[in-house]
Amino acid sequence: MRKLLRRFAGRFVLTLSLVLLEAAGWTLFPLVIGRAIDSVLADSVRGLYEFAALGIGVMGLGIARRFVDSRAYGRVFRRLGEELVVQDSGGSTSTKAARLGMLQEFVEFFENQVPGLITGIIGLGGTLLILSALNRPVFFGCLAVTAVSAAVYALTGKLTTRYNQGFNDERERQVDAVESGDPARVGGHLRALMRWNIKLSDLEAVNFGVVWLFLMGLLVFSIGSAAERTVEYGTVFAVVMYVFQFTDSVIVLPLYYQQWLRLREISGRLGAISAVA
Repeated sequence: MRKLLRRFAGRFVLTLSLVLLEAAGWTLFPLVIGRAIDSVLADSVRGLYEFAALGIGVMGLGIARRFVDSRAYGRVFRRLGEELVVQDSGGSTSTKAARLGMLQEFVEFFENQVPGLITGIIGLGGTLLILSALNRPVFFGCLAVTAVSAAVYALTGKLTTRYNQGFNDERERQVDAVESGDPARVGGHLRALMRWNIKLSDLEAVNFGVVWLFLMGLLVFSIGSAAERTVEYGTVFAVVMYVFQFTDSVIVLPLYYQQWLRLREISGRLGAISAVA
């Protein structure tokens, strides 16, 4: 993965710079909305102008990023796909087809999921920073829930990798199973894929359930704390919205971690291909 980043550094720097700017804009929304509320209550429209400017700016960045992403990552996939097929000349058709699909999944991760990952990380960091200024008890509550979430997913990381390895082992047999024309072999292959997928889904469900219990406790605490310690309505709104934004980050970021574990396993399979080693 590091070699891939170095090889196409120019494209990644451009797209990720746009992602960073867009993510920073999204992080400011609750604070700016709260300022707009307080501004209207004080018979001023300045806060509304700030909110409108932020919305237009974020929209422009989002549109520009999507135009750039689709073109940049399309070229990356085309070049790597050509090299993979040529250099993996000793592999079977089934293995080549499966690995080409894995390569597409690898590139699409950068195009479709890295922006969300960066937005989540910046949102989490920005939320904690702003909450440390707006409401210190809620800030410490968020830190505690972050630690719990990190521990839960770290403890199940090896299990996630093992399930992904089993899933990808079976995936590489797909073309051979279909070409055999044997209904029993195809059925066995599909049942094996389903079993690995169910194991991954069940593990995610358990992890999500544990983390969500702590998040619900944090939400209840934050509403009470914000109403008790804050006078301005806009600030109360901002605190609660930032906790919701924090909740979204804590739920979403572990999914990217699990996807990274999957891509790391795929990267090992493609390690023999010098273009994506």
